[in-house]
Amino acid sequence: MTHEFKFKFTNRAQFYGIVRLLNAECGKGNWTIRGKVLKGLKRIEQTYGTLIAGYTPHVEKTVVVPEKHKHIESMLLFIYKDDNIRNE
Repeated sequence: MTHEFKFKFTNRAQFYGIVRLLNAECGKGNWTIRGKVLKGLKRIEQTYGTLIAGYTPHVEKTVVVPEKHKHIESMLLFIYKDDNIRNE
């Protein structure tokens, strides 16, 4: 059984922090992120640079963790959620 949730990644530092947290909590190889997060983040950095007034570009992907680690979703939202991104 797995637990899936969507997460909006905003930069590479955030992404690597999330990867470290997932490896620590779930174990390396026991979780996945569907899609190519880094490719999207690099494209955002090249296109928009670092600042855009009133808009925070992001890459939304699905994170898949084992069912017994579904508490990770709330941990990620608490630690890494960007308040500048609107939930749609």
